[in-house]
Amino acid sequence: MNVSTSALGVRRRKPATQNIDEEENSSVLKLGPEFQLNQITNSGDREQLIALNLSEARLLIRAALQERQHKNGGAGDDAYDEEQEKEDEIANMALAGPNSNEIMHKTLNFLSSFARFKNSSSTETVEKLLNDFSASASEPLHPFELAQLGTLECEDAEEAKSLIPSLANKVSDVSLQTLLTELRKYQTLS
Repeated sequence: MNVSTSALGVRRRKPATQNIDEEENSSVLKLGPEFQLNQITNSGDREQLIALNLSEARLLIRAALQERQHKNGGAGDDAYDEEQEKEDEIANMALAGPNSNEIMHKTLNFLSSFARFKNSSSTETVEKLLNDFSASASEPLHPFELAQLGTLECEDAEEAKSLIPSLANKVSDVSLQTLLTELRKYQTLS
């Protein structure tokens, strides 16, 4: 019988006992310093935190890559009209360019698959809906919470509050359900 003798006689460390008060309350949003509402820029100025949902991140990355391609003498902006383009792995590789790395290709493919709102007009409308919703909430929503509402495809208020527990004491089920229904109207199916 093969018995490892290296672990014999060695006492395992017991996990440090936590006080119940120290345990994290899921209804309170506790994020690291990178999610503080007031951020300091590289130039030392203060600005509000911006959190993007997947649809916004997709649009920004694609716009930056299109601009880079345009500056480098590649295809013009008309070649990548968002309304007409079929996004697939080959199209994402062409957009990223021949010198891009595997991470860029995987990021573009992920965003193409999971972004709910594919065109800029629906993304802008959704951003306005989310900001208006936050303003009408009993407590303003954190940009991270807004980004999650724009990213997740929640069917009802109960699901949204289970996935984003910090919403529990900030918004009513009725207003949250109304928002989710409105968001679904702008969702791009593909």
